[in-house]
Amino acid sequence: MADSKIAPPVVEAPRRSALHGLLSLIVPGLGQFVAGARTRGLTLLVTVLTLFGLSMWTIAQRARFPEYAVVTGDYLRIVLACAALLVFLLALRHLLTRFVLKDPLAETFSLYGVVLLFFVLVMFVGDDILATVLSAESLSHIHGMTGLYSGAALAALWLWQVGDAARIGGEHLTGKRTPSMGGAIVIACLLVFALGYNLTGVNLPKAIREYQDVGILLPRILWPWRAAFAYDQEVFEVVQKIQAPCPDGATGPGSNPVLANDPWVSATPTCGDLSVRPTTGGLILGTELTITAGNFVPGQEVLIRWANPIGNPFTPRGMGETTLIIDENGGFTTTLNIPDAVVSPETASGDQIHSLIVRQESVRVFGNRLSNEMNLALIGLLETIMIGLMATFFGIVAAFPLSFLAAKNLMSPIMGTPERILGNVLGVLAGGWLGIQVTDFASASLGGLEAAPVQVFLIGMLAVLGLGIAGLQLGGRLSEAALTRLGKDGGYWVSSGVLALLAAYPGYILGLGFSRGIRSIVLGAEVAAINEEWYGALGAVLVAVLVFWYLYGKRHTRRVPVGLMLYGVVRTIFNVVRSVEALIYAIIAAIWVGLGPFAGTLALTLHTIASLAKLYSEAIESIDPGPLEALDAVGANRLQTIVYAVVPQILPPVISFTVYRWDINVRMSTLLGFVGGGGIGFILLQWIRLYQYEAVGIAVWLIAITVAALDYVSSEIRERFV
Repeated sequence: MADSKIAPPVVEAPRRSALHGLLSLIVPGLGQFVAGARTRGLTLLVTVLTLFGLSMWTIAQRARFPEYAVVTGDYLRIVLACAALLVFLLALRHLLTRFVLKDPLAETFSLYGVVLLFFVLVMFVGDDILATVLSAESLSHIHGMTGLYSGAALAALWLWQVGDAARIGGEHLTGKRTPSMGGAIVIACLLVFALGYNLTGVNLPKAIREYQDVGILLPRILWPWRAAFAYDQEVFEVVQKIQAPCPDGATGPGSNPVLANDPWVSATPTCGDLSVRPTTGGLILGTELTITAGNFVPGQEVLIRWANPIGNPFTPRGMGETTLIIDENGGFTTTLNIPDAVVSPETASGDQIHSLIVRQESVRVFGNRLSNEMNLALIGLLETIMIGLMATFFGIVAAFPLSFLAAKNLMSPIMGTPERILGNVLGVLAGGWLGIQVTDFASASLGGLEAAPVQVFLIGMLAVLGLGIAGLQLGGRLSEAALTRLGKDGGYWVSSGVLALLAAYPGYILGLGFSRGIRSIVLGAEVAAINEEWYGALGAVLVAVLVFWYLYGKRHTRRVPVGLMLYGVVRTIFNVVRSVEALIYAIIAAIWVGLGPFAGTLALTLHTIASLAKLYSEAIESIDPGPLEALDAVGANRLQTIVYAVVPQILPPVISFTVYRWDINVRMSTLLGFVGGGGIGFILLQWIRLYQYEAVGIAVWLIAITVAALDYVSSEIRERFV
């Protein structure tokens, strides 16, 4: 038998389509679109255009009034220069892989090497690239390095999608799979990172050079417990009065006498001239004082300070020694020039008497009590915990019933006929109006809102809600009974027409809002107000027509998904309220009710209601529908269905969400103090501004301990009940 050799497998080179690559070179994504990958092509087009516009806008922010047309040309030149560099490297790689490296694995690694080499070259020769393609004036108006890095990434993305179009065009002819977009995603992320690096002001050299400043503060923050306790200390202060300037004939206050037992200080002379700092620079020293003191504690330090005539103390640096050690006899002798403690002519009147202060502090002794800072921090921490607790409590009370309105599985079965919906709407309006009248009467009886605000509010809420719900039920039944007398079609069309007319009012409001809002931005408020009534009427007509058209489309089934409509409205409100941070609500609440914990409680309560209602509603939507169907089958009403089929299933996740939200509220209430929301955050902000970093450390430690304790408690609660 003849020897047979197994031939190595032939690796078929991927087919390329130059036409598709050329199309994508002209318009990003066009080659992919023509080859049949339309979604891919549109995605690449939108991505390239978005990143190009974002890059151009970002690099132009260096100028106060950027000229975007000029910046566009400059940025395009940067992109083309980077693209030329990348094409040159790709050409070298092609020559190497064709004539030197013929191994497919080496060819793959060479592609990654080209990409790495390209970005390394951009980093090291970026200044030369910018100096070549742009003038010095152009570079002074843009963020050059940001434009270079984003331009390099955009050039790489552009060329990548050209090669991608050529591959897709060739594989489209052979029926092969579309290649991955991983390369484009990585390049796009690099471009966004380059822009974000500039917009966020990242400055790594500054952070590395100035780390010593943090090293000074961190020990005071990380171990602040010495400042948490009070210490007793004796302080001796002795004052010698000095007159400066010294008018002709003045002798100044007398020198203090020498005392037998108490600390004393005396200075000569007691009248002299102030030091002067001329506008041309330098310092002209004032009169030199000879200071003598006695009866201080030997071996300890004393400080010399100066207070101007209006009582502002300071250390007179550069005028002589201000820190001295008492000798063994309990005294010292030194000299000091009168400092430049000038008082403005508007304030100065009569003789200007200054104070020379000698201060000695004894050794601090532990006082066995908490410091003022620790007491303030504990009070603020208690406020913070209570803010989170109260916000969570009020949030649960409001969010739990509202969450059922935001549960799609419970609201979607609720249907209604136009005849009944018309009565519901009219009944709610009538009941709400009657509730307002009852509230006004009660307010007048109680002496007005100023005299009994809580009582009036509770009466108004109960009256409006109670009469509104009663009107909703009664009005629906009455209208349905009355309109059915007009016949099946007559009642339907009459109710549909009246509903369309009622919808015209909110349409009118929307039209006015469009004119006063959107149009006023373009035309100005005065011009937009000229024909705003016309836009209001147009909005009324459009909404009325849309409502009637919608009801016309339901003429066969005669069933309107009222539940889904209410679900959409409630869910949208929750999303809008939840999207605004609690800090914004705290600022508004501080303006409303003033600074303090009440403002923080209001802000967190509003945010908690929207957040918990969303979480509760999602828990309701994930329940097992079996128990609901069973209760519906035996004739249970909606309230019974919720109590016996829904609540038992959602109780574990509701407890988990509630405890988690309480944890969040305690941590968020700390931040609310920075905008006046009370709690420990308010005190923490004051300490930061006053550079009291030991007190800051106390607050930080207390916050950390509280959050850790709450995390442990919440985990125990979830383990027991969930």
